[in-house]
Amino acid sequence: MRIRDIVKFAFGVLLAVVLMAWVLRGTDLATLWSEIRNASILGLLLGGALNIGHNVFRVLRWRVLLNPVRRGIGFRAMFVAVILGYMTSWVIPGRLGELVRPMLLSTRESLPLGPIVGSVVADRILDIVAVALLFTLGIWVTPLSGEAARHAALLKNGAVIMSIVAIAVLALMVAVSVSGQRLSDWFTRRRGIFRWLGRAGVALAHGAGALRSPRAVGLVLIHSLAAWLMIAGGTWVCVLAGGAEVSFGTMLVILPMLVLGVAVPTPGGAGSYHGAMKAGLMLFGVSQVTAVSVGLLAHMMMVLPVIVVGAVLLWTENVRWGDLISGARRFRQLGDQSTTRLEGVS
Repeated sequence: MRIRDIVKFAFGVLLAVVLMAWVLRGTDLATLWSEIRNASILGLLLGGALNIGHNVFRVLRWRVLLNPVRRGIGFRAMFVAVILGYMTSWVIPGRLGELVRPMLLSTRESLPLGPIVGSVVADRILDIVAVALLFTLGIWVTPLSGEAARHAALLKNGAVIMSIVAIAVLALMVAVSVSGQRLSDWFTRRRGIFRWLGRAGVALAHGAGALRSPRAVGLVLIHSLAAWLMIAGGTWVCVLAGGAEVSFGTMLVILPMLVLGVAVPTPGGAGSYHGAMKAGLMLFGVSQVTAVSVGLLAHMMMVLPVIVVGAVLLWTENVRWGDLISGARRFRQLGDQSTTRLEGVS
């Protein structure tokens, strides 16, 4: 492990510790432990199953995005790549799993890396669109009172801005994919970092090429909404199992906060996810100790199933952990060779 990697990991762990200290501040630990012990085990297991089950729709959406590259990519290969990518992100700070997923699929299915990485970028933007739409639905169906009502305007404006930016980026990627070869040739004649960035950008844009088809747009939106409804449903079940009585609409309203919490580069979103859950639930009148206990339980049932299933897949698919990490770090080669393969993964 290089010094830079050690520093990144140490920073992620330190940030998680600081955030967890903030989350637990002012919380009676004896009461917290009592609430955790009284949580419904069956409810938590159901929530965990829903959370990991959403990846079925994520794989189906990814397959649609990759249709221009190759039709009918095997579901198993894509599912393995998705789960192992998530597991890497949960264990290692820095969101390295976002690179593991395309690298692994590129190697195992002999596919060009550039469009696959681009499809992952499009995939994440579609996540933002789905979260924004479900948040808007939650605002419409959920009565806002107290702290939530005072922040209603900010929440609504945030959803509008998030949707506009996400749709604009997707539209730009589709436009670039239409003129991809001409742009690639033009950037090839440039030099230095400008050439690298240009070719990398064109390669990434090909990942959104499928969205030139109205049918594909419809399919990816359906899969996106289905995936995030399952995520919200799984989280809601965990929240109820932990003793917080909130509506499903409330879960949709705080969903963007949880997404931002997971995006913070700590191991598995530790600390940041808990802080987002605590802040979100307290907006709707949930007590601090219950909000903290629910955050701990929901986070566990989000991360643990992925790690367990991921560990099984590492063994059954004969994938070496070290090869995943070293392959992901070769992402910077994308601008020079969009057909880069991940070597050493059998």
